[in-house]
Amino acid sequence: MKSMDFNFEVKLRSAYEALVQSVSLFRLYLDDQTAASSPEYYRAKSLLKEGKLFFEEVMKEAKKLLGPLPPYSTPEYAKWREETARDLKLALGERVDYEEIKKLLLSDACLPRLFSAEELESYLQKYFEHQGKGKRKMENLKCRLAIARLNDLIQEGEELLQKAQKKLQSTLV
Repeated sequence: MKSMDFNFEVKLRSAYEALVQSVSLFRLYLDDQTAASSPEYYRAKSLLKEGKLFFEEVMKEAKKLLGPLPPYSTPEYAKWREETARDLKLALGERVDYEEIKKLLLSDACLPRLFSAEELESYLQKYFEHQGKGKRKMENLKCRLAIARLNDLIQEGEELLQKAQKKLQSTLV
């Protein structure tokens, strides 16, 4: 396999864009001035579904590159996987200093598109300690932050979907 087989950042951005648009449309739909029969509900629901599908793809690729090695894997596969993750800049290396990691993440090409500087700082504070525990590797923190961000957007979208469904159903009764 070549590293080009992975489109992690493209899928990450696609998931993020779909989920952010979905949340935005749900909020617009839930505004009192928007009619319950408005098409925003269906568009937001569709974008939420699309975002979830991209999120599943992101998870598959992250597990393939950063998850535990299968017991039957060869040393060549392990080496390829490590090199591919580094080439795609998914792994931070063996950095453990909080400030150094923060500076690196803020200058990253992908993460600032998903987070404002304040949000990134907040997520980093939340997950920095947890990432060092157990079998987790600190070098995978970047990927974990991105996945956590997408997961939070999915949760927010699901909550807004429930509210939007109630609004839609209230007009059907």
